[in-house]
Amino acid sequence: MAQRAGGGKSGRVAGPLDQERIRRAKEELLTKGLLDSGTLNSGVREVIDRSWRRCIGEEVQSVQPPHRGSLVTNSALEEAAEPVLARLADHLADVRVAMFLSDNSGNILSRKASEPRQRSRLDSAYAAEGFDFSERTIGTNGMGTSLAERRPLVIQGNEHFSERLAAFSCAGAPVFEPFTGRLLGTFSLAANTEDASPLMGAITVDVGRQIESNLAATLEMHDHALVRSYLYANRNKRDQVIVINEQTMFANTAGLSHLGPGTHAMLWHYLNDNAPTRDKCRMPIPLQSEWHEAEVEMIDRGSGSSPTYMIRVLPEQDSGLRLDRGEAATARRRSPATTRSPRPPVHPVPAVDEQLSQVARHRECLALDGGPGTGKRHTAAAFLRTHFAQQDPHVVDVATLLPDEGPQWFVAATTALEAGRPVIVQHLQDLAPLQVNRVKALMRPAESHVPVVVTVDGDSAPAHVSSLISQMATTVALPDLRDMSEHIPGLIDAVLSELEGSEHSTKFSSEAQQLLIRWSWPGNLAELRRTVEQLVRRMPGRVIQIADLPAQIQGARSGRRLSMIETSERETILRALQQFAGNRSKAAEALGIGRTTLYRKMQAHNIEV
Repeated sequence: MAQRAGGGKSGRVAGPLDQERIRRAKEELLTKGLLDSGTLNSGVREVIDRSWRRCIGEEVQSVQPPHRGSLVTNSALEEAAEPVLARLADHLADVRVAMFLSDNSGNILSRKASEPRQRSRLDSAYAAEGFDFSERTIGTNGMGTSLAERRPLVIQGNEHFSERLAAFSCAGAPVFEPFTGRLLGTFSLAANTEDASPLMGAITVDVGRQIESNLAATLEMHDHALVRSYLYANRNKRDQVIVINEQTMFANTAGLSHLGPGTHAMLWHYLNDNAPTRDKCRMPIPLQSEWHEAEVEMIDRGSGSSPTYMIRVLPEQDSGLRLDRGEAATARRRSPATTRSPRPPVHPVPAVDEQLSQVARHRECLALDGGPGTGKRHTAAAFLRTHFAQQDPHVVDVATLLPDEGPQWFVAATTALEAGRPVIVQHLQDLAPLQVNRVKALMRPAESHVPVVVTVDGDSAPAHVSSLISQMATTVALPDLRDMSEHIPGLIDAVLSELEGSEHSTKFSSEAQQLLIRWSWPGNLAELRRTVEQLVRRMPGRVIQIADLPAQIQGARSGRRLSMIETSERETILRALQQFAGNRSKAAEALGIGRTTLYRKMQAHNIEV
């Protein structure tokens, strides 16, 4: 049932004569604070009073809402809504009313407004695609408050928390996913208050139900193969059964032990690259704890649709016999970020971890070789902590030493070794020839059982450094992140485990993890760590979605090259932003376009200020 847009207990629609009284009640509440209870006596509806108080508690500023960009999307919701909105747009072609579709965070996915003057007014209020119209950012409004209350609402004039929206009347209805009841977003209508119709609330409810009906039909079609495959594979309850498609994964109770937060993203990425296209086959697959052999069968659901994979994990006594030498070597090389060893792994790649263990067992001087950002310093510290459990290491950064610098740094490192404290010498590729003998002296005391670890970028190391390492140390090469992308879910979990409070409980959706797996990571592990920590600081305790990822990572989805016109447009926008020191309002004015248009183009071209 549609929520009546009534006032107070009488249920009256707040008419024009009530708007001034509502405005005064809001100002009084803002002045007196949350303890004031006079708003309801002023004719303000309970739902509006609740919303205003939430806005005050959230310290909503009612200024420009954040722009999430044109890359904000919910494809299932948009596909289900498109035919409904197209039909309604034909009926409302001569009516000055705008239609909006938002996701469950209040981000506007779509806006349809046919009248130019109305579009201009909506742009001035930032009511356009890509903007966040949740209640916590823009205050009480038909879209955001419908999400917060999870029911249809009509918000009129000064009932809006923001004065910028006071000229509008809005009706919104939440859209729920069939069968699960999950809140997907809203459909809403907005009109100038003088043009508003009493039917707006009823229309939004009806449209919302039509969208839900389309979603039900789509879900039934898309997931039919998933459910059918699961029921077929689960006939023997003792089998460990997993069924997966691009959006969903589930298992019977026997197979649940193999699933974890990052399993869907890692397994889907692996199957897309390696799974058969036709008949059932046996193959090793990455699961939560380790590699297992399984029977994998792809269920084709027709052209243009992603496949469903039916997986039956084989018992341990069968799986070990099924892997030939080549498959076993591949599995060991690409194994997920855990091993059978009771100790925590120093490095997520088992082959690398085993090499490090051998160096530790034989008390050899270790040289970690890798490009920038491959985690050499982090691996060195983990190596010492895991295998030697000694005090924190003394660190010598060769990059900070002058070519003719005196022996003070060498004396300090030698003193640390004599006291039983391990030493890390990093950036060895920057070592001056005059300092070679001192570093060689540090690398000798293996017989004292005090470990020394050096880090080096072998590709940029001069001949005297390469010679020093070959004489004094055992080299273990650290791979680039793009060469071990299947470990990214585990690496994300490792970063999150180091955080505290609400940041520790932050999660990444499977879709976001899949995009992170496909990213090239030119900055290696350092870039991954910085990206994860930045997202967690911005959205602690939330589930990170694709729309929350950095623009350059989102933009990597298409892989499309820009046309000459698009390249020229992008360069022009960059020059304007540079000219006005990132001031987007001035840049838009100089370019002769509106700010909203500029925001859209910046997102389309992956431009960040």
